[in-house]
Amino acid sequence: MRIFFRHWLKPLIALLAGALLTLGFAPFSVFPVAIISPAVLLALWLSASSPKQSFWLGWLFGLGFFGTGVYWVFISINTYGNTTFFVSILITCLMIAVLALFPAFLGMVFTRFFPKNNTSKILFAFPALWVLFEWIRSWIFSGFPWLFIGYSQMHSPLRGFAPFLSVYGVSLITVFCSALLFLLIKKIFEKNYRTAIFCALTFLILWITGALFSLISWTKPSGFPIQVSLVQGNIPQQVKWSPDQVQPTVDRYVELTDPHWNSQIIIWPESAIPVPLSSAAEFMQKMAEMAGQHNATFITGIPVKAPNDQGYYNGIIAVGKGSGMYIKHRLVPFGEYIPFRKVCGRVMDLLHVPMSDFIPGDAKPHPIMANDKKIAAFICYEIAYPEQVRMRDGNIDIILTVSNDAWFGHSIAQAQHVEMAEMRALEMGRPVLFASNDGITAVIDARGKIQSDAPQHEAYVLTDDVQTTEGKTPWQRWGMVPIALLFFIFLLIALRDRKNP
Repeated sequence: MRIFFRHWLKPLIALLAGALLTLGFAPFSVFPVAIISPAVLLALWLSASSPKQSFWLGWLFGLGFFGTGVYWVFISINTYGNTTFFVSILITCLMIAVLALFPAFLGMVFTRFFPKNNTSKILFAFPALWVLFEWIRSWIFSGFPWLFIGYSQMHSPLRGFAPFLSVYGVSLITVFCSALLFLLIKKIFEKNYRTAIFCALTFLILWITGALFSLISWTKPSGFPIQVSLVQGNIPQQVKWSPDQVQPTVDRYVELTDPHWNSQIIIWPESAIPVPLSSAAEFMQKMAEMAGQHNATFITGIPVKAPNDQGYYNGIIAVGKGSGMYIKHRLVPFGEYIPFRKVCGRVMDLLHVPMSDFIPGDAKPHPIMANDKKIAAFICYEIAYPEQVRMRDGNIDIILTVSNDAWFGHSIAQAQHVEMAEMRALEMGRPVLFASNDGITAVIDARGKIQSDAPQHEAYVLTDDVQTTEGKTPWQRWGMVPIALLFFIFLLIALRDRKNP
């Protein structure tokens, strides 16, 4: 293990360990990498000479991780945002550099407040602080809850802890396993085989427990399965908002939908109708009548003009044998709105960066009704927020998210997005309908498994039977309380022993 203590290799190892961590997430899903990579970072931090060195090692780790994990931001800005190559690179690099500050400050706090490299620091402070900084990242500046390390375990036995503790708890246990792995190797090198065996057994028990929990169904089927059709229009992002493409876009969706009116619910993705609801009133009336004639509910994404000309909402509306409207609450910073408009808005104008400017809706809306089923609706980015999904009506039958992932091009972002939806299904014990413009469109069952999906980047209608569920998972009942208790227990143990050798 002396290689970690060679000063000139540390930055390179940190950068490489961060870059490889992306392999733990979809579409690669090599989940052991998410155990090994943090263990390498832990070794680097324990060998650091100061909090400052830990900061820079953490920042380099973050550069590697977010550089490989969210590089697709460049595609959104450059290819579809009509921004120059130089400005797109600048914005993307700035975003990655800012995100890298989270592991950087984590390393600094870890080294500064836990100066002794003892067992408590390794096993308890490290996982607790990791989850704390993930949680902070979920809300600061409206949040970027992408690539939490818990998502990497969607295909491992540790997924079994999600209905109890959500993705935050899976993150805690994943990093705890990283700490156990490091301590196991360390004790083997020190020939302390008793402690090494204890670490190995603890590791094994956690994985067996997670596997056993995965066999439990926390919710039960409710009623008969219903047939749904998710319409993937595959409208090129370059023309989606062009005025002369509105009618061809709507015509394509109508043509794709016509053979599927035998489904009880038909869903079009985010902003499938690229004009405000007020301008599409006549068309929506026709679709409502068509849906009513077939005893179906028609649901579509559509912009909605706010009262008093305040701006526009990003919305979803249901008509036919259904009703309700959902307005997006969590907006994407620099994508759907400009934070700190007085300063940032001027910079964006100066750089000629085109930006949308939506306004947020109610944080606690009513569910959409569709054929007597309660649907909790979310738009795109919102499905990434576990607490927001949980806070909705506890008696919902289905979770729906509509998105326009064409912004991401042919990148890994779409698979990452669906992976988060899988986690929401697992946490809530509810099926998730994931309707996208060009993929990944999918039906996810209540156990977080993809039941069926559409081929990407082509016009397609995904039709499947969906089994609704009832009951509540422990996460629905107790929310953040169990994970908060675990966090404080871990932190108290680490703080009690922080000055002990």
